[in-house]
Amino acid sequence: MALTRKTQARISRIARRIGGNIVNIIGRTLRLEVRGWTRIQHLAKNGSPLVFQFWHGDMFISWYLTSPLKPAAIVSQAGDGDIASAVLEGLNYVTFRGSSTRGGQKAYKSMIRYLRQQEFKISAFASDGPRGPRREMKPGTFVAAQHLAGYIIPTATVSKWALRGRGWDKFAIPLPFSRAIASFGEPIKVDPRLRGKDLDDALKQASMICKNHQEELDKSF
Repeated sequence: MALTRKTQARISRIARRIGGNIVNIIGRTLRLEVRGWTRIQHLAKNGSPLVFQFWHGDMFISWYLTSPLKPAAIVSQAGDGDIASAVLEGLNYVTFRGSSTRGGQKAYKSMIRYLRQQEFKISAFASDGPRGPRREMKPGTFVAAQHLAGYIIPTATVSKWALRGRGWDKFAIPLPFSRAIASFGEPIKVDPRLRGKDLDDALKQASMICKNHQEELDKSF
């Protein structure tokens, strides 16, 4: 059942106060194995623009781990976006509000402009959001890496014990003290010059790499 606007607003107010704290508290309890983080730190310290690629249903641990980098992110202007934005801002993310149907182009341009002014150009995209199909990358992640002449970072997470939602994305919230793994895959260097069919082919290839990365990790437990 969809939440009413009044209920969404109430949850957003609560999320703004404690949402980030809840993510951090759960994250700190996890028996978490992190793979591939050293090479990401190396790229970040060298000033390479990084675009973290998340899958919409598997973002919780990714939020927790990347929050110290203060990434920029675009969040939907819909009511549930208010909740997500509140949580992310509590995790030191810098959010820009927009979606494919309302304000998305303006938010995207604002985010790219903001990142170009930063010493560390870090962003994160829920690549298959906001409505799916699940684990199918939309162009925004790839084009952001093009505009910044940077890298896409395939990001996958899995928890042995988690609660999963019933929506299209099957959003997972890991249970406290669960075993969990986060894997940052081989960075994908994006060619800023790609257009047309070449861009479409590169996007499909990147999507498959990231999907396979997550699906392999899903087999861990």
